[in-house]
Amino acid sequence: MSHKERFQPVTQDWVEYIQGTCAPEKAASLESLLLEDDLALAAYMQVMNDLLPSLPDLECEQRFIDNVMEALPSEQRDAERGANENWRRRWYEHRMFHYAVAACITLIFLSTGWFDKLEPGTLHKAEQGSQPSYGEKLVDVTTGWLDRLKP
Repeated sequence: MSHKERFQPVTQDWVEYIQGTCAPEKAASLESLLLEDDLALAAYMQVMNDLLPSLPDLECEQRFIDNVMEALPSEQRDAERGANENWRRRWYEHRMFHYAVAACITLIFLSTGWFDKLEPGTLHKAEQGSQPSYGEKLVDVTTGWLDRLKP
C-alpha cells in the first residue's frame, strides 16, 4: 500500500498544517505527501489561497527581510574562505603549481638540449652513424616498459 493510499488529508488537515497547530508527526507526513503527490499539492494550494485573506500580516516586514538576508551566507565571504582553505590544504593540487612544474621541466629540457636531439634532422644523422637516435632510444624504452607491464 503506498503512502498516498494510507493517508489522504482533508481540508481541515491542511488548515492545521498551515496554521502550525497539527502534531509534528502529522506535519512530517503532510510534507512528504506534498513532495510526492501532485493532487495533494493542488489541494494544499487551494486551501492556502482560501486562507490567505485571514492570515496575519507581517508586522515588521523590513526587519524580517533584513534578518533573512543576514542569515544567508555571503557569496563573497564564502568564495574567499573557500579559496584560502583550498590553497592552504591542497597547494599541490592547484593549477598554478602544475604550470610551474611544467615550466621548470621545459626549461631543464631546453637547457640540456634534449629537444634539439629529437628534431628530424638529428634522426637522419643518426641513421648514417652506428649509434641509434634519442628518439629511437625513447621509443625502445617506452615499448620495453609497456611489454613488461603486459601479463
